[in-house]
Amino acid sequence: MSINRVETTVLVVGGGPVGILTGLLFQKLGVDFQIIERRPTLHQAPQAHVISSRSLEICRAVGIDDMTIRALGPALQDTASIRWVDRLVGRDLGVFRMGRDPSEIGRMLSQTPTPSTNLSQDQFEKVLFERLCETAGAEKLLFEHAWEGFEVSSDNYVSTISTPDGQVEISSRYLIGADGAGSRVRKAAGINMVGPDNIQTFINIHFSANLREHLSGREGLLYWVMDEEVSGTFIAHDIDSNWIFMKTVDEDENIDPIDEAKFESLLRKAIGIDIPLTINSMNAWRMTAQIADGYQKDHLFLVGDAAHRFPPTGGIGMNTGFQDAHNLTWKIAMVENGANPDLLNTYEPERKPIAETNSSQSLNNAMKMIEVAIALDVDGDKTISAADIDAVCNDEARLAAVQAAVDAQAAHFNMSGLDLGVCYNSTAVMEDGEPPQSEDPVSIYQPSTTPGTRLPHAMLLRDATPLSTLDLVRLDRFLLLAHAGENDALSAAVDAANSAGKPLQLEVINESSGLTAADDAFATLCPPGEVLLVRPDGHIAARLGAASAAEELDKALRSLM
Repeated sequence: MSINRVETTVLVVGGGPVGILTGLLFQKLGVDFQIIERRPTLHQAPQAHVISSRSLEICRAVGIDDMTIRALGPALQDTASIRWVDRLVGRDLGVFRMGRDPSEIGRMLSQTPTPSTNLSQDQFEKVLFERLCETAGAEKLLFEHAWEGFEVSSDNYVSTISTPDGQVEISSRYLIGADGAGSRVRKAAGINMVGPDNIQTFINIHFSANLREHLSGREGLLYWVMDEEVSGTFIAHDIDSNWIFMKTVDEDENIDPIDEAKFESLLRKAIGIDIPLTINSMNAWRMTAQIADGYQKDHLFLVGDAAHRFPPTGGIGMNTGFQDAHNLTWKIAMVENGANPDLLNTYEPERKPIAETNSSQSLNNAMKMIEVAIALDVDGDKTISAADIDAVCNDEARLAAVQAAVDAQAAHFNMSGLDLGVCYNSTAVMEDGEPPQSEDPVSIYQPSTTPGTRLPHAMLLRDATPLSTLDLVRLDRFLLLAHAGENDALSAAVDAANSAGKPLQLEVINESSGLTAADDAFATLCPPGEVLLVRPDGHIAARLGAASAAEELDKALRSLM
């Protein structure tokens, strides 16, 4: 029996958010691709919910407006608080208020055109898929296509795919595993995960209920239930309808199969009142902190959860995966258009250290949560009983100590320093010193034009129309950003680069170009003596001197490409 074979440049295995975004990036780059997904449809239950500033910037680059995403998410007042409680509808033991420092809000708004937001992953996935259908066609994501394995033939990967109608083969020059924590692509490539694989086990209960009236004045995004009898975490994807309860499970508890009656009873106790609700699903999962020991094998690459698995404390797993895709796709496109294939070998050294840092911080966040439990454990027996909670609530000094422990969790809920402060070190960057660090590099981003860092955001005007410096970056070419008068030698050098097949655009910020700074921010970040060579992923490749930029440019591009 003959097997139908399809050919494409890139096969992306996995149709979750990271896989779909990878396809959207390839579509923008003009690289032929195919995404396959073993599930019959998009995710139907919420999972991740934090969409970081950098992820929204990447969405903006593929034509998805951040306001479209925000409009679908919960109201701002519903996400402004994180609460530690005895029961969901019960007493607050401590409250962390997001954006409580006005200077912090101002700083955030000055550093990105797209501040972070919240939207449940299943709804976000639909936004990405709709954009894929608009730009590339629904057939670019094939559901009920299960990747089974591959063989290498004439430098191509020939993947075997099981479908409801039988097996097919897809031949591709590149194979990208975006197929999640249990990645078949990773396993087939012989790549292992390193790190703890069972920090804690949870039962996720997805349920529908309207708790708006019961939580009036106590709205929040997360509710940490601290009473040991029903301890767990409520995630309010939508206070009016859509909830997750993550129930912790004892190490020795048998959950195969899940005792659904038992966990529904625990859910109702954790809510604290009897209300109408519908259980949509229950599933078990393990908290891990693991990184793949390799991100690449020849032209096979791993992105997202296939490459790294973090504790959810901080909400940066999916966001890290988005940056993986952003880093990889332009390099594949450049190589397909004639760049040195060694450019692909910069993917792992750039992305793996970022995952290691993010995993470590996520684990630190999870461990630091113990401080709240210690403050609540009045009798010191390492369990938080109703009696402990009553004692705390009746003692102002103890309640203040709990609030202090809650306030100390700030890094858990603001990791913008890690999100925007990514700095790469590889042969795709011309090293020029270390970027400056803020006093809190996890939560506070320090803008810099040091090569390897993300091009800082500053507002510009093009013929009176506002735009961000980041809007100047195009996925399919390098950007040369100058802050000076017209320079014929520089323009000639850019023309020569393009003629030599090194795609490059020149943007000069001055009155005669029609592109001007909206305020003093750009001049502060990029003084007139600097010319920046920016990669298609928005990271600075080289910092050139204005007087010698024309001479340095060709050497820099040859070195990078």
